[in-house]
Amino acid sequence: MTCYALCYHRVLPEVAKDFGAVDAYHHARSILHSLADFRNQLDVLQERCEIVDAAGFVRARAGEVPVKPAVLLTFDDGYADFASVIMPELLARGLPCVLFPTKAPVTASFVPPRDKVYAILAADYRSRRRISEEERQSWISGSNKARMLEVGPSEQAALIDGLAACAGVDFPLIGPAHMTETQIKQLPSSVYLGAHGLFHHEFGSLSDGALRGELREILGWIAHIRPTQDKGVWLAYPNGKSDREVRPGAVTKAVAEAKVDYAFKACFRHEPSKSSRLEIPRMFSKDGVDYLRPIWDKNL
Repeated sequence: MTCYALCYHRVLPEVAKDFGAVDAYHHARSILHSLADFRNQLDVLQERCEIVDAAGFVRARAGEVPVKPAVLLTFDDGYADFASVIMPELLARGLPCVLFPTKAPVTASFVPPRDKVYAILAADYRSRRRISEEERQSWISGSNKARMLEVGPSEQAALIDGLAACAGVDFPLIGPAHMTETQIKQLPSSVYLGAHGLFHHEFGSLSDGALRGELREILGWIAHIRPTQDKGVWLAYPNGKSDREVRPGAVTKAVAEAKVDYAFKACFRHEPSKSSRLEIPRMFSKDGVDYLRPIWDKNL
């Protein structure tokens, strides 16, 4: 038996579906759940699986066999609703988790690139409607989105500026709020902390020097916030991607040199966590317990 990691982002009591709000784009990308859906998922997971903490995850990877399939709950980015909605639900159930906050949105109110795009699309939808529906969908899940994730920070900023100019939207743009550093420091020990990038740029889009510098900054930040953590240094790759084919091994080499113990990538299959400790798969929560159903059925 091994441990399976689920990746969540946001949970709200009610989910906006009007594309004049950034939350609607998060819902369309399946990174925002309603509280009712989140509760339903936790109900089934608690019934059919063993939800483990960081120590349980480490033991499972070392070969310990739990009675039920072991599941690690992880949450990315550090949006404000982690503190206001998610944490109360987890505490009420006595459930542990791992949080991977992105530094700049927490410490400097930086709006991540994805949320800048959604803020532009939302502002356009509310007013001029210069952006076609086809173009809007391309920024949500099509070629425009893929292109923005592939390029480096300066090219990415140029794409965002171009979209804003097309829509006639002025800066600064406002995205969903993130937690404060004080809130993160006050989280209980049931929440293990890992790093998740500085600005949420994909690591493979950074130069070797920029990547090494970013890793030093974000890992040092987590160590400062939670100096007593003793289950290793954890990291989740922004956008879920580690190495790129054009630079094979460059990202994971830098991550290894930064002395990261466990690094998580994104995956879409029922893939057991038997891969490299620096490319541990996490399954997206967008289909909820459907990801785990074949796994627990095999273990009945």
